[in-house]
Amino acid sequence: MMLRAILLLGLLFYCQQGAGQEFTVEVKQPAQPAPYFILPTWDGNTLRSTSLKGKVVLLEFFQTWCPDCQKSGVELEKLYQKYKDRGLIVVGISHDREKSAVVAPYLKKYNLTYPVLLGDISVVINYIPGVTPQAPKFNIPYLVLIDRDGNIAGRFQQGHEKEATDINLLEERIKKLLDR
Repeated sequence: MMLRAILLLGLLFYCQQGAGQEFTVEVKQPAQPAPYFILPTWDGNTLRSTSLKGKVVLLEFFQTWCPDCQKSGVELEKLYQKYKDRGLIVVGISHDREKSAVVAPYLKKYNLTYPVLLGDISVVINYIPGVTPQAPKFNIPYLVLIDRDGNIAGRFQQGHEKEATDINLLEERIKKLLDR
């Protein structure tokens, strides 16, 4: 009985000592697999998301008329050229109504060599939280970073997350995934 009382007092003393301290507990979100898609490329081919497995993927949702998208496309091309041999692939997903008629000149004007797809509302709904057929609007450029295992590692919306416009922050995120 005496031993129990001593242990209980010791436990109370230990708990009281820790009462003024802050403890940080990291709660990891479960990995969210990137949704599957199959979309046409601007030049008439097809790309399946399953063909990207094993690579670090950066999806850019954009429209050719958008000045921020134009800047972003040039910066993403630099990242693509710098890291493609390490497993990065940038994939543009255009949401222009005019499809290839405006995408082809855009790619030529900005010397973009990464794959560019012709998007539809279903891929937007699957990748951008809050978008529905009834409310199809979202800020562009909108970037989605996917790790080598096919899980979403980050979403960066223009005007909300700095990585959407700060290429250095985005590059740091990409390098961490490439180095895993």
